[in-house]
Amino acid sequence: LYLEVHRGTYTTQARTKKWNRTCESGLRDSELWCVAATVLEKKKYPHRELNRIWNVILDNQFHDILPGSSIEQVYKETEECCKNAYNRITHLSDSARKGLVSHNANSVTVFNSLSHDRIARVEIPRSWKGAADDHGDLLPVQNDTVKNITEIRVPSCGWTTIRRGPPLALANRVTVTKKNMENEVLKITLNKKGELTGIFDKETRQEIACEECNRFMLYKDVPTWFDAWDLEKNYLLNPVPIHGTASLTVICSGPLMGVLRVEKTINNSQLVQDIVLYRNSRIIEFRTGIDWEETHKVLKVNFPVTVHADHALYEIQFGHIARANHESRDYEEAQFEVCNHKWTALAETNRGVALLNDCKYGVDVRGNSINLTCLRAAKAPDMHADRGHHAFTYALYPWNGSLYHSDFIHRAYELNCPVVSSPGRRPAGSLFTIDAGNVIIETVKMAEDNSGDVIVRMYESKRTATRALLKSSLPVLHAAETDLLENPLSRKAGKVNNGIRLDFRPFEIKTLRLTPKKN
Repeated sequence: LYLEVHRGTYTTQARTKKWNRTCESGLRDSELWCVAATVLEKKKYPHRELNRIWNVILDNQFHDILPGSSIEQVYKETEECCKNAYNRITHLSDSARKGLVSHNANSVTVFNSLSHDRIARVEIPRSWKGAADDHGDLLPVQNDTVKNITEIRVPSCGWTTIRRGPPLALANRVTVTKKNMENEVLKITLNKKGELTGIFDKETRQEIACEECNRFMLYKDVPTWFDAWDLEKNYLLNPVPIHGTASLTVICSGPLMGVLRVEKTINNSQLVQDIVLYRNSRIIEFRTGIDWEETHKVLKVNFPVTVHADHALYEIQFGHIARANHESRDYEEAQFEVCNHKWTALAETNRGVALLNDCKYGVDVRGNSINLTCLRAAKAPDMHADRGHHAFTYALYPWNGSLYHSDFIHRAYELNCPVVSSPGRRPAGSLFTIDAGNVIIETVKMAEDNSGDVIVRMYESKRTATRALLKSSLPVLHAAETDLLENPLSRKAGKVNNGIRLDFRPFEIKTLRLTPKKN
């Protein structure tokens, strides 16, 4: 369903929206690590505390809080509530992970809550000159003036250990100048405004950008009736010029990553953005900070690409939806601003481009340009809505191959659920693996009835029927399929070769109840 009104609520009160996304992702991670500590180390699962935190987050999703259409005092209270909730989430996660590792001053254990193996960049102690994995194989390390970074593969829903090691000499794999950024697969050219004038794919020798990408566009935004609620289409008729060039600074080039800093003025606001490119990676990150001092304005960032399609894909809960990127019919013309969660994508048969984000919800796609809505500046009912500092990250991810075989959904999850580290050592392990990349393990938690059973919730993410095999290293006695309220269903989950074979319909959500063996 598309409501042809109140499109501004996707963006207004951006800090509250970011706290909401951060707490949702944090609770997801916390529940998983608490399950691991409970089942593997016999720790007590914090049912009551997790429920209290969920209640706080859900309370603050209430109309008109999360939509951004409440008075100023509401947001002062909401931000304080979310900060306190996040501190409690972090404490629970840290305590659970601490219970999983043994003390070792020369080791760091890295935890990945996602249901796929991932390549992660991890900060290691400044005193380490080099690093190795748990097998003793040396890892690449990049040293700069602020911190040391290494890169390691972390198993799905699991962990691996990094230990101090000798240095490994490596040539720079990512080169950065004020005009270019380049790694093994992409070559990026920039203008004096910090916009991407070219994104050349070395594998296909095709250009991805058709005009300047990462171009910020500012518009007057004066709704007829409801300031905080509405974004009206006539904003496109009222662009506000952004004058001048940007200050560009090379922060680093190195064996693992390169960073170019862009500093510029946008009307009355100051923007500082780090453009980040990793070795052998297709993702281009834009880590953005802005001191927002506008009135009745809307800020968008545009990515016109060479991908041609007659519709765009937008992530929603447990799936995605396709909407036209043209205005051939009246109802399509009305959808000039729509909602996404972690990503929006344009796809051809054998390639595509996705724009990922860590806290933004409003977006539009006009033709071949993906345009993310960053901030608004409403004056009612909160006279100071969104004034002040904002920090957010979005990323461009071009891929080759079919949408089914692409991994952009994994990359979007990685942007929202970073790996975390705990001092100490634990042999590499994985709680769950699933052999279908389009099936996402969204939730791992203990059952609400305090039975000691483990709940695993999954969904199919690419709109295609899929057979998948779920395996677990937990000592599972038996498994049963349940509904979302954890009530048993008539059908049972069968076991095949120490795994559970599951058949998913397109976008189907499945919930399993796993009963661990009692010692």
